[in-house]
Amino acid sequence: MEFVKNYKSNDALRLSFDTLAKNTFGISFEAWYQDGCWNDRYIPYSFEDQGRIIANASANKMTLFIEGQEVQAIQIGTVMTDPEYRRRGLAYELIQKIISDFDESVSLYYLAADVEAMSLYNRCGFSEVTAVRYSWQNPLKSTVKLEKIHLSLEELIKAKKNSVLKGSRFEVVDDEHILSFYYHHGFKDKIYRMDDEILIIADILEGEQGIEIYDVFSKSKFSLNDLVDKTGARMVNFNFDVAGMIIGLEKIEIKNSGWMIRSHKGMVLKYPLAYPKLAQA
Repeated sequence: MEFVKNYKSNDALRLSFDTLAKNTFGISFEAWYQDGCWNDRYIPYSFEDQGRIIANASANKMTLFIEGQEVQAIQIGTVMTDPEYRRRGLAYELIQKIISDFDESVSLYYLAADVEAMSLYNRCGFSEVTAVRYSWQNPLKSTVKLEKIHLSLEELIKAKKNSVLKGSRFEVVDDEHILSFYYHHGFKDKIYRMDDEILIIADILEGEQGIEIYDVFSKSKFSLNDLVDKTGARMVNFNFDVAGMIIGLEKIEIKNSGWMIRSHKGMVLKYPLAYPKLAQA
C-alpha cells in the first residue's frame, strides 16, 4: 500500500478513484474531469493498493471572505475508504497529511460531516459549529415568475467569474471547480435569468409559490429586496449567507449542522454563518 496524491493525469488511478466514489457516494467525477473542471484547487490524497485507490481525503483550496476579510482555507471532502480497508486509521492519516501540507498557508480547515464520521474529525482537531439558514416571506405574492434558460458550463463559469461580491458576511470566490461539479450533477437545469445583469440558480417549489435560491450571479451591485420581489415568490429559502442584505429575514439556527472547523493561526468565527450550498465539496 502506497500514498499518492494529485494524480488526475494518471488514467488508471483516476478511474479507480472514480470507482470508489461511485461505490461510496453514487457519484462520478469522470465527466467533470473530461470537461477540464478538475483544476489545481482540488487535490486528492489517497492510498493505493496494487494500483487500486482504497482510501481518499481531498483538499479543496478555498478563498473565503468572512466579515470582509479574505481568508485562505482548505475544505476537506470526498473522504472515503473501501469497506475491506476500514478501521485501519487510513482516513485519519490522510487528513493529517493534508493538514501538514497546508498549515503554513491557510488559517482555517472545514468540512461537512455525517454523524458517523464526526468522531474521526474530532480526533483530527475539528469541532462542530452552529450554522444558520435564512428565509423570507411575502404573503402578498402568489406565483413565481422566472425565465428558465440553458447555459453551457463555459457560460455559467464566465457568469460566476464576472459576478460581483454580494456584500454578505460569508462569501466564496475562485470555487468554480465545485460549481462545475454541481452543474454536472443536475444543477444545469436550475438556471434562471432575472434580467441582462442577473442569473439565479434555484428550484421552484411545489405549487410555484416558493423558491429555493442556491446562488445569484450579478455583474453589478443589486438589491436583494428588489430581486426577491421580482421573482413573485410568496416564500424564499436562501442557501447562502444573506444576513443584513434584505429586510424581513427569518433566521433558524442549526445546532447539529454537520459543519466542522479546525481553526489555525488564531482564526475565530464570531457568528454562526450560512455556508453557500454550491461551494460545498
